[in-house]
Amino acid sequence: MDLYAAFTHVPRPSSVEGCPCCVDPAEGCALLRRPPRERSADELSRYAAKVLNTWGGPEDLRYFAPRLLELAAADAFVWPDVEIVFAKFGQAGWTSWGQRDAIAAFFGAFWTRTLESFPSRPSVDTAICALAAAEADIPGYLDEWGRLPSEPSIRQLHEFVVQGLSWQRGHPRLSNAFWDVSSRPYHQVVDWLTGGAAAEAVGAAFARTDDEAALELLCEIDSRLTGPAS
Repeated sequence: MDLYAAFTHVPRPSSVEGCPCCVDPAEGCALLRRPPRERSADELSRYAAKVLNTWGGPEDLRYFAPRLLELAAADAFVWPDVEIVFAKFGQAGWTSWGQRDAIAAFFGAFWTRTLESFPSRPSVDTAICALAAAEADIPGYLDEWGRLPSEPSIRQLHEFVVQGLSWQRGHPRLSNAFWDVSSRPYHQVVDWLTGGAAAEAVGAAFARTDDEAALELLCEIDSRLTGPAS
């Protein structure tokens, strides 16, 4: 489903109100002079960082949604980070929007694209953390990753357990500072990595490949899933 087509009938706001101490009213007027699709990352970055806090509300976010998602998924913003932008949609309750199917399809395609390339931009660590910030449950993404259908997906998992997973006094912890450690998705990822599912996926991938480079990566992944490297 085309993201822009799904949002075609979302009305253009008459204004984008902001905290007068933080945002000049002229900035809101400038945002609305051209369609969102014509806006660059530089032009939307300040709004993307402030929306739902000190500048604009859920309906404004819905109007700019396709372009914000497109730019964030391409890692086009210098600021704010992808995790922050995706979190705005979770905060706004996108799953209750009429465009929820289009957004869900977009998130799914974003994740598949991430797994199909290595290295990816944004990184797999950023991608899964951002999706977790936007959604209440993410086992579908983990199931897709667990199939390890290609060398890039194996390399992504290797990078993630090397850079995104740490152990503190024997307890696993995700390293990305944007994780909400109290959230369900955080625990879903940790449980997937260390509760056996990821290890089973690695074992299955090991059994069906004879590529020496992939086998070496899989061995290191397996060792890191069980605790700190010796």
